[in-house]
Amino acid sequence: MKLGSSQAVVQACAFLRNIIVARLLSPQDYGIAATFAMTFYLMEMISNLGMETHLVQSEHGNEPRFQRTAHLLLTLRGLMNATFIFALAGPISSLFGVPQARWAFRVLALTSLFKGLNHLDTYRFQREMRFGPSVTVDVSSNILVTLVALPLCWWYRSYTAMLWVLILQATTAMVLSHIVAERRYGRRILDFGWPLLINGLLMYGIFQGDRFVIGAAHQIFGRSSLTLADLGVYSVAFSLNMAPGTFVATVFGTLFLPHLAGVQKLRAQFERRFFGVSQIIALVAAVICIPFIVAGGTLVTLIYGHKYAAVVGFMGWLAAMWALRIIRVAPTMTALALGDTRNSMWSNAARTVALAGVLLVASRGGGLSAIAICGLVGEVLALAVCLWRLQRQHGVPASLCLRPSAVAGAGMLVAGLAAGAGVIHWGWMLSFPVAAALVLLHALVMVAAFPDLRRTVTSLVLKARLRLAPETASA
Repeated sequence: MKLGSSQAVVQACAFLRNIIVARLLSPQDYGIAATFAMTFYLMEMISNLGMETHLVQSEHGNEPRFQRTAHLLLTLRGLMNATFIFALAGPISSLFGVPQARWAFRVLALTSLFKGLNHLDTYRFQREMRFGPSVTVDVSSNILVTLVALPLCWWYRSYTAMLWVLILQATTAMVLSHIVAERRYGRRILDFGWPLLINGLLMYGIFQGDRFVIGAAHQIFGRSSLTLADLGVYSVAFSLNMAPGTFVATVFGTLFLPHLAGVQKLRAQFERRFFGVSQIIALVAAVICIPFIVAGGTLVTLIYGHKYAAVVGFMGWLAAMWALRIIRVAPTMTALALGDTRNSMWSNAARTVALAGVLLVASRGGGLSAIAICGLVGEVLALAVCLWRLQRQHGVPASLCLRPSAVAGAGMLVAGLAAGAGVIHWGWMLSFPVAAALVLLHALVMVAAFPDLRRTVTSLVLKARLRLAPETASA
């Protein structure tokens, strides 16, 4: 409940900030603002050693010396990222066709510097299922930044507002991480983290690669008709789909990693838990995806305005892509629980193959729908590689994930057929009830197909209560 409610607040704040920025800024300024986040996440992902995750997974994660090593590497990472962003501000701004924003990219380097100074105690606490400190940091920093987003956007009326929002969020999170910490401010980290280091660059290609191509297409390809306004439209749809996907990945990833790692040496119990986790995540993925397929375009225009109406043509493809990414959380966390960080690296390597398709589409003057379809194909390939490697390297049957995924896929297919029949053009008063009916129908099918699903959810809830409040639960 702590994780779920905190992520609900975090995603609600991000959603509200997106509305504020999209309403008060032009699509072009929104597109420029999107390049700031893309640049920041590029440096974060290509330098990710997974220190935070390894503190939770490793048996040595509670040792002070181990944590000090992680802090040192995190600080060096922040300094390196800040240096690169500052040095490359000119080329980056020119690549996106906004040389006047060079100063903004240089100031953006502060976000990486502050993030490198975070205290890792909030992650160490998770070893004991103590999520309160991390919840405090996430919720407080997001609420504060959301409160100042409106006056900043109202004052600047340009991409400058988004720059200061990013800096303020990084600063607040850094300060709060030290406030809630208990301890003062290796080789095992490097061994565990080098695949995640490579995985960071791949993750950038997944989360930002298509938008990077859209934003720079008019500079790279002469035949491309894509503009920064298109980047703004695509970013709005992408962010709306990304919010619940990030919510699920954060909550379920944090919750299920210790749930699976605790029985990693008990194979029968481990596989049962993996099967149960796969069922839950497949159900959630479809429940999130179906409404976006049926009524996502209507929702965007209702919230952000008719200037973003073009999302109707590709919203469903993005929703399906994110649903597959949510489903991939189950096998990814299962591999990570076994200490395998390379599974995510190889599956994301397969996912980045879709970038070749995105580049081809942009070079031939293709539109946003084709780019979204490339992402969906990439996620199918990534899920296949993830499950194949999990079965080959660790003997965990891929069918444990494929069976619930197939049912979720059938539900999304029905939603796609409904959208193709014209439901997406009916308006919110008709499309929203249709989406709700399809979600209910799919949930009933999942429960009927997997009788253990309800028992799995109940077991997880009871286990969380026992860990968080053993005295109360025992009484």
